[in-house]
Amino acid sequence: MKGLYLLLDGLTLFFPLVLSFDRRVNYVSKWKSVLYATLIIAVPFLIWDFIFTEHGFWGFNTDYLVGIDIGNLPLEEVLFFIVVPFACTFIYECVKYYFRKLRFQLLDRILYFALPIYAMVLTLLEPTGWYTLSVVISSGVVLFFWLRDPRYKFVGISFLISLIPFLIVNGILTGGVTEEPIVWYSELQKVTPRIWTIPVEDVLYCFTLIVSVFLLTEFFEKRKSI
Repeated sequence: MKGLYLLLDGLTLFFPLVLSFDRRVNYVSKWKSVLYATLIIAVPFLIWDFIFTEHGFWGFNTDYLVGIDIGNLPLEEVLFFIVVPFACTFIYECVKYYFRKLRFQLLDRILYFALPIYAMVLTLLEPTGWYTLSVVISSGVVLFFWLRDPRYKFVGISFLISLIPFLIVNGILTGGVTEEPIVWYSELQKVTPRIWTIPVEDVLYCFTLIVSVFLLTEFFEKRKSI
């Protein structure tokens, strides 16, 4: 189906966009900070994407694209780095409002240990490919910045909730409902095990992308209040 990837981008954006005007969460008031954070984080991700696509570490099936490219990346892939952080940061803001009376210290402590262990297991499963190595390093950097400030009380639970729609979208992209994957990966650059059709590295990729946007959005929001 031509345009399926673009349709996924649109559906990912639709509900957070419509619900942004709810007065309780008031996500619309955070749009400026979210946009700044998203655009800044998108830069290294797009460079990463460009290099890996150029070297054939992953690629895209043109049967599901609209045919507009930016460099060597389809338009849909570029939009992915805008709509996914926007949608996941909406989840983060909802968690901050609806779970504001709860504390997740134990969950956070578990994640502090679980994420590095998960990363270490990936490097030990098979010879380390470039995708595996890159997500292990990048997720470690983001985890370091998260650990530096214990005031971010809702990052862990928001990441876990966001992981559900993230994996659904990535499951569709990697061939969960189509005859051929929309996004394919070189088996030489990743470990063999998958979650459904999704590379297991995508868990750390998701963490790196969305948690970095959470943290940078909080930084910009604090700057606004000074």
